[in-house]
Amino acid sequence: MPARAAPIYRRGKYWLDWDRSADGVLRSPNLTIFWYDPDAGRVRSASARTAEEGAAILALDRRYLADAEEAPAFCHACGQPIARAESYLLTDAIADYRLEHGDHLASATSIEARLKHVLDFLDAEEALGGEGRFGIATTCAAACTATFAKTFRAWSAKQPAVWRNGKGEITVSRPRSASSTEMSIAQVAAVLNHAANADPPRSDKRPVFKPKASEKVQRTRRSRIGLSELATMLRYAAEPGKSRESLHAFLIGSICTIARPSSVTDICVDPERSQWAPGLPLIDLNPTGRVQTKKFRPTLPVLPLLNRWLDEDYATYMALAPEKRVGRGWLVNYHGRAIKSVDRAWDTMLAELDLPTGREWRSYILRHSLATIVRNRGASAWDLQGFMGHRSPSQTEVYAIGEFGTVVTALNEVISELERLAPGTLHRKHTGTAPRTMAVKEEKMSP
Repeated sequence: MPARAAPIYRRGKYWLDWDRSADGVLRSPNLTIFWYDPDAGRVRSASARTAEEGAAILALDRRYLADAEEAPAFCHACGQPIARAESYLLTDAIADYRLEHGDHLASATSIEARLKHVLDFLDAEEALGGEGRFGIATTCAAACTATFAKTFRAWSAKQPAVWRNGKGEITVSRPRSASSTEMSIAQVAAVLNHAANADPPRSDKRPVFKPKASEKVQRTRRSRIGLSELATMLRYAAEPGKSRESLHAFLIGSICTIARPSSVTDICVDPERSQWAPGLPLIDLNPTGRVQTKKFRPTLPVLPLLNRWLDEDYATYMALAPEKRVGRGWLVNYHGRAIKSVDRAWDTMLAELDLPTGREWRSYILRHSLATIVRNRGASAWDLQGFMGHRSPSQTEVYAIGEFGTVVTALNEVISELERLAPGTLHRKHTGTAPRTMAVKEEKMSP
């Protein structure tokens, strides 16, 4: 009798596999969760309701966590849960962390990538057989050690960072930065602490290691662009007859907020997001429902230039029938729909303008460059820190939002100079001239 093939995934008494008849024919197009029921004396099953392995594994994890019998062991004498790091697998801890916490955060995509790097490490160690120190059977107890962190760091340093297209093909590959490795270290530490903090606890150990301080592993970005290069980018993005609207809006949003690229692409005039409203002199870069992270998103004064763009977006949004407004109202959009990044358009622009295309010339260079420009034009360090979200507001500032006067003044000067260098490119439709109201509105915003 041939040996039964190993299941796709196993957790406790549950395992994941395809449901086949005796002759090997699939009974269902979806994957199935199986478990042995001792009371019924037979194997029972439930559909995972998906044929995709990742989603099916998630369904099994949910069933496992909902099963009281599969909870941590309990002491027969006192009834207290027994948390044992020696018997709780790191892979299970990662799955539980994502299911219960990580996947609900704004940074879920980044968390997934960092933890996948850790899982790739476990797979690589497993492939080494007897030469590997860790593997898929690594427990939280083993993962909490300094040896785990040291071995992971050594392995990670040799792994290139890659980007894939929609087909899964590698399109970009570069050496992995030390900061990228430390982000995964920080994430696995969060997983291990989550296991110890669970109610009831699943592990009785915490990691003895910490990620290295960012200033020790992050490479200082030295590249900056000046107003002449920024004007060239504006002329390119605003060129009539070209479909570069999303890139154009991204440049405007970045100039007016000095925000991180992800914050700029997240600006929307939908009233339910409570970011901005007509006549409101402020814009909240952190929409309603989004929990603030270490990359704090501040509330900023709305510069006249950005206000005009948002006014246009709001008019377009309100002109739609109510049922068609869902998913609309984004400053940076593609045919009205939100986009996650402008990386592809950005790369094309750099190539066509014969600008450098290295890592330091990613879209983040706008934030670094504009911060440098306004600081050199007299913006105070305190105002700039608050404007860029580099410090969380005090309790007083929660009630009395800062005006960041020195930054606003410097940015208005920058915008005026860009209008002189690239006339008309600051408008959604290239006109070649500046509106007469620009100087007046800028004057009102200056302290």
